[in-house]
Amino acid sequence: MASTLRQLCAVSTLLLGSSVVSGHEADNKTVAATIDSEVPVTSLATGGSCTNSQWTEAYCPERCSMWGDAAVVQCLAKQGDQCGMRMEATWKMGLGTHGMTIKAAPGPGVVTTYYVSDNGGLYEKSCTKPWVELDFEIMGNQVGGHSRIWTNMLRSTCEEHWQWITVPFDVAQDYHTYAFQITESSVSFLVDGVNYRTINTSPYADVKGSALANNFQEFISVWGKSSADPGEGIPAFREAMGVLDNNHNAFPITAGFKRSSSSSPSPAPTPQPAPTPAPTPSPTPAPGGSCSGGVALWGNCLDRHCCQSGTCYAKDSHYAQCRPSCEPGIHWDEPKEYRTSWSCSVLSASMRR
Repeated sequence: MASTLRQLCAVSTLLLGSSVVSGHEADNKTVAATIDSEVPVTSLATGGSCTNSQWTEAYCPERCSMWGDAAVVQCLAKQGDQCGMRMEATWKMGLGTHGMTIKAAPGPGVVTTYYVSDNGGLYEKSCTKPWVELDFEIMGNQVGGHSRIWTNMLRSTCEEHWQWITVPFDVAQDYHTYAFQITESSVSFLVDGVNYRTINTSPYADVKGSALANNFQEFISVWGKSSADPGEGIPAFREAMGVLDNNHNAFPITAGFKRSSSSSPSPAPTPQPAPTPAPTPSPTPAPGGSCSGGVALWGNCLDRHCCQSGTCYAKDSHYAQCRPSCEPGIHWDEPKEYRTSWSCSVLSASMRR
């Protein structure tokens, strides 16, 4: 999702020319090291333009500079209004494989995104206007030797189909290519050519319609939230994202984007098998998991075994929840005091005690 706030872009908070970053003293050597060992600080000190014939900056252009073929975006400080910017493609697209090569920003509270939307790139919080969006949300709080990435398909009015995927590398250490493979009946999420997730979109006329009509537009962004900022997204997303207050990297932190120079959909490659260990697929929902008048999404369905939307998944004998999907094992986005293993057994109304 995109942060709905267009941050206040106060260039005065980044005074690299005088070696002051958001009020904290820093010498040029330290600042250069925090940005990227390959990017001299002088190339980012005054900002620049990342606009070209294919991409334009939606806001905060001074936070993006070109370094070689990469658009490097800065998160200046541990405040949401000082973190990141957004770019948008100047064309529309649909069927085909569409990708972006990204090096993600590290640490809690910051998100590096690549997504396509038929709604101008905005998250419709009122849930009154239908739209379709496909997301890679790369949270700095989830990077490491095996990084978790939030994938999502939003449709209708705030209907979310989210799922974690796990890749066997640190997404903040090097560039990797994230792609959507869109056909008339499916959407696949690929990383470096490997298919980590496929959604059958045959039941969703709006998703198919936007793809066939070339209504999608590509967006890339970096954004962040501190404890003082309003939360963004569903509870599981906010918990996994963390806050900038707890990001102990030296600021500014950066993300890099190597943008495609072609607006033509590329031929869909044959996806390679996912590496071992592969992400554990969610159990197939059993009939009766959803029912009229059931528990709302994310509610406790242990007693009723039925949900207004989603499926009733058991954690253990003491708790079950209405969820869009469920991955067995520890859910690291849960608070520590509740962080025990999920069985993800599907409970149906016919099994109710």
